[in-house]
Amino acid sequence: MKDNQIIIGIPGKWKDRTELIQTVASQSGGYLLAGNVFHNSDKNITFQAEIHDYEPTLKESFSYASKDAFSENALEEINGHTFTVYIIADVSDTGTVIDLIDAGAAILEAGGIAVKVETAGIAHSKEDWQHLHHSPDILSVYAHFVTIIGEEDYYCSFGMKAFGLPDAVTLNTMSPKEAAALLNTFNYYHVGERPLFKNGETFSIQQDAPDFILTGLQDFRYEEDHPFYNPFGLWNLGTSK
Repeated sequence: MKDNQIIIGIPGKWKDRTELIQTVASQSGGYLLAGNVFHNSDKNITFQAEIHDYEPTLKESFSYASKDAFSENALEEINGHTFTVYIIADVSDTGTVIDLIDAGAAILEAGGIAVKVETAGIAHSKEDWQHLHHSPDILSVYAHFVTIIGEEDYYCSFGMKAFGLPDAVTLNTMSPKEAAALLNTFNYYHVGERPLFKNGETFSIQQDAPDFILTGLQDFRYEEDHPFYNPFGLWNLGTSK
């Protein structure tokens, strides 16, 4: 079994650690934060947890991870945080991700400000995460845990390890919009249908669209101990010749 952890971070303005723990106990809907464990006995949900003190770069990292979607007021509120609660999940299936969404919503109810998926570099407002919590359909879950990034030579996704699946990559031979459509369509099909892809198979986003040849790769983008590293590897979508 491959080690596969997903981490979310939720900053908040708690006076001290005692107030944080007490507020979680009284306002999170049944969760308890004890030591390095975040647990809800009624829901049978248990995750690892870490509490970090004020982080001076958090405002900047949330701004970048939200792709500048956060207002300056929202970023200043994040900058005023006192602690950040990190919830760490050993993901085995999509059900674990749904439980992680619930855990994040619980911390928000107890004074959290916003959520960042540390293992994909995506930030979400409190309202956005709460909406996801109330309507966790597979497309919404995918959109909150997976992002498409353009590098100098290629486009790729980050975050598919939340579903126990490889990320996708394609060479920088098309527009950003076309690349995002290709990778998102491929990934969403992979999440929803769980096909058993093989090297050399082809994929197309529609009947009259170009075919792309699939090649399995090890994740070359980061070292194994980096949060973005995908232990399930990558599917390269190469153009047919």
